Amino acid sequence: MKKRLLSLLLAVCILLPVLALPAAAVNSNTAIQTARTMGLLTAQTTEELNAQVTRGEFARMLTLVSAYRETVNEQTQVGSLFTDVNSDTAYAPYIRIAVQQGWLNGYTDGSFRPGDPVTLEVACNAALKLLGYAATDFTGAFPAAQLNKATELGLRSGLNRSQGEAMTLTDCAVLLYNTLTATNKSGSVYGNTIGLTISDGQVDTSSILAASLKGPFIAQAGDVLPITPTTVYRNGEVSDSAELHVNDVYYYSESLNSLWIYTNKAAGRITAVAPNASAPTSVTVAGVTYQIGSTDVAYRISSLSGGGVGQVVTLLLGMEDVAVGILTGEEVDQSYYGVVQSSNRSLVVDNGADIMQTVKVLCTDGTVRSVRVDKNLNYPTGWLVSITTGADGETLASIAKKQISGLFSASNHTLGEYKLADDVEILDTTPEGSGKTIRLDRLDGVTLSDNDVRYYALNDQGEISRLVLNDVTGDVWTYGCLTAWSTNKYNSATDSLTKLQPSDVLMKMASGLLTGSLLNDIWNELTGRTGRWTSLALGLVADNTSGLVSTIFGTIAGGANYTYMTGTSATTSTTDVLYPVLTGGIGVRYEANGAVRGMVQLQPVLIDSLGAAKVTTSTGETYETADDMQVYLWHMGVYYPTLLPTINSDDYFLIGWVDSCTAGHQVRVLTALKKD
Repeated sequence: MKKRLLSLLLAVCILLPVLALPAAAVNSNTAIQTARTMGLLTAQTTEELNAQVTRGEFARMLTLVSAYRETVNEQTQVGSLFTDVNSDTAYAPYIRIAVQQGWLNGYTDGSFRPGDPVTLEVACNAALKLLGYAATDFTGAFPAAQLNKATELGLRSGLNRSQGEAMTLTDCAVLLYNTLTATNKSGSVYGNTIGLTISDGQVDTSSILAASLKGPFIAQAGDVLPITPTTVYRNGEVSDSAELHVNDVYYYSESLNSLWIYTNKAAGRITAVAPNASAPTSVTVAGVTYQIGSTDVAYRISSLSGGGVGQVVTLLLGMEDVAVGILTGEEVDQSYYGVVQSSNRSLVVDNGADIMQTVKVLCTDGTVRSVRVDKNLNYPTGWLVSITTGADGETLASIAKKQISGLFSASNHTLGEYKLADDVEILDTTPEGSGKTIRLDRLDGVTLSDNDVRYYALNDQGEISRLVLNDVTGDVWTYGCLTAWSTNKYNSATDSLTKLQPSDVLMKMASGLLTGSLLNDIWNELTGRTGRWTSLALGLVADNTSGLVSTIFGTIAGGANYTYMTGTSATTSTTDVLYPVLTGGIGVRYEANGAVRGMVQLQPVLIDSLGAAKVTTSTGETYETADDMQVYLWHMGVYYPTLLPTINSDDYFLIGWVDSCTAGHQVRVLTALKKD
């Protein structure tokens, strides 16, 4: 189970900003976050991290970076070690281990002085002892010999302390991080010898997190958390609430003082188990396969307990959607909302020949679920539907639009007058059944109209728990660069179909020739969200323009063949409709089966400067760049995919292609033309 968590824990490590630096140049932030992960530190503020470390505290820190870190609880009977240390003394078990191993020593008067600050030379000497060095290995007297050796091994790298000075929490974190990544007396990397993973001079914090993570646990009524978390993640997103509800799955880490809560569930009829019925390790529910992460789940859906294929269940899902709990019988009660992606009728001959219909639904949690329905019913692609799962099985039903409007606030967790649930699910969809789950921050500050919302559902607290949008973000579209198109209209004069290479238009735009009213009128007035122009409208435009654009418009009638770049590959689509795309950045909308259902020209803007996540135009307007923005270098009619750092606004003409969706207006495609 824990091996499956490593990929998620690696993502969690992003929240602990660790820089990839060699041990000789360790950053204090790296050391501090690693110390927190290992449980050495709980301090958060700069003031706390600058506090001096006592000898007792340092004994604890030494123990936690040693092979004894897992056995410290066995030190139950400490006894009287020193005149000032007994079983009731803070850190007494750690002091006993540190003294027994020779890392720290007491004083000649029989005291240990656990409350005194630890000095640089004492801390370095203890670190050298961890690495296997003895007093006979040093040349010269204490402490000069030990400090010289610590410098030689890189233990003092990043430390700004001199002999006799007290060490702070930050200092100790840096020293011990250097110790973990240093080579011991025997020639091995010390951290590897105590069960950690050190790679390229860095401590692998994901493996430490996996070891420190407790869970999964399934919340019951009245459960009290064993920690008061400072950080809470709910379904992978940072949350302000640590509240648990019955059947929530949760994990926690004492060292990070963090809590992970998962409310996701998978309800429906089991259609398959693998690798066999008696000892399943995976289960398929409503067409989706889940790994089993609990012996209880495995037993209850196995043939040994009478479960398995045909059984109606609700799986309680934890990290990575692993099934860690299960509800059966009357406990099964779950509803999903989404859009139909496809329906399929097929022949079955189990009990005589008959027809079985299966409908696939994209639900608000991003999962496509399959439901068997009456063969005589029709569920067109794009319909809004609900899936209700009870003890008797699954029910698929169409649902009417339920609209809402208002300002969306991610920080306040509100949409208009409604509060958003902590585990709210948001799905942006198109009428063709395509969709994509949306983060809250993607909609922050956007005012949604009734037409922007197709459906919403409320939980028992009156909060919006499910939200289905109508192409609000533009994230459902595929974006790219149009490279060529030809109409399906036959030209008798040339005995050929009309073809066009759009590169001339792009070059004129990039070099500043296509500006002013032409740029504004063409893209602002004639392109839009409808995805198409009529031949009549295009004819009128052709009559009122001249030159290159008039030639383009005059060719438009009927369908066309389009070739466009998406990422590193070129795609050619044949359509029965001629869409209003001329050149450069375009958006393509697909049906769930992959057929093109719409194309739209993106709005071109001439860019003066590039920022980390935004651009500024020549008129001073700013636009955000999409997370998956495509970047192309254009040369002699060919688009070459490249990366943002390879271009700049000084040496290139830059054109950003912007979508026009309610929560869009992002640069989806960036094209560059070198000025020379």
